[in-house]
Amino acid sequence: MAVREGIIVKVNTVMIPTINNNHIIEVATKIKEPGVYMQNIMPLIPLFRFVYLSSPSPIERRRLQDECAKVIQQMTHCRQYRADAVGLLHKDMSTQLFG
Repeated sequence: MAVREGIIVKVNTVMIPTINNNHIIEVATKIKEPGVYMQNIMPLIPLFRFVYLSSPSPIERRRLQDECAKVIQQMTHCRQYRADAVGLLHKDMSTQLFG
């Protein structure tokens, strides 16, 4: 609906090695169909219930971005968005609040 209303849409996708890294190209293809403008592939931050998982390496992430760029424009200048972040830019306080 947002695309139909003329809103530029970017889809954030968290890359989780061994869980979804083999499916993100499919995600890119699917989100392109309705007219999504851009995809942002972000590395997993292994916290809380995901602490046992590993983040993708910068090389792994870049390879996947390059593959997905054949389908949809990629946001490559962003290091990480964190919807769960608590604190200030220079001081993460999430571990103090959430253990």
